[in-house]
Amino acid sequence: SVSDKLSYGFAAIAARAGSDICGKCYQLDFAGRSRNGGNDPGAAALAGKTMIVQAINIGGDVGSGQFDIAIPGGGVGQFNACSTQWGVSSSQLGATYGGFLATCKQQQSDHQAVKNCVMQRCTSIFEAKGFSELMAACRWFVDWFQAADNPALKYGEVPCPNEIMNRGVRRNGGGGGAC
Repeated sequence: SVSDKLSYGFAAIAARAGSDICGKCYQLDFAGRSRNGGNDPGAAALAGKTMIVQAINIGGDVGSGQFDIAIPGGGVGQFNACSTQWGVSSSQLGATYGGFLATCKQQQSDHQAVKNCVMQRCTSIFEAKGFSELMAACRWFVDWFQAADNPALKYGEVPCPNEIMNRGVRRNGGGGGAC
């Protein structure tokens, strides 16, 4: 997070055939409701917050207008490399799509209980293994992002901030949308 209203990150973004999205940045303005998760208190808490994300993956399983924000514990998606990299079983990482949040929402109904559950799972994997950056990102998900479930948003392409360029992808043109 940059402030209580602005954060930076990385995401998989749907690419149309022949488009060149890798390394581009997009501003996400959160609408304060969930795109498809019903009455989600986390998505409601994002009202008025903005995130700038850089496309680092073309997201073959990401729908048009969606941003699959890279969040540790957020689900391994179609191609699970995380289990091997982190030395844990797939089942420890929660639901394939939705990760810790999806699993915790099946077990809890109160939003604070869901956030506590997500944090416990983060601690048991990332903190226990000494993955401090992954733990910090998971803490961001619970605290800044409020464990929001697929929040509705408006978006548009923006110049990439230096803070993202220093850690992310440097564009060199090219085509095909490959990252």
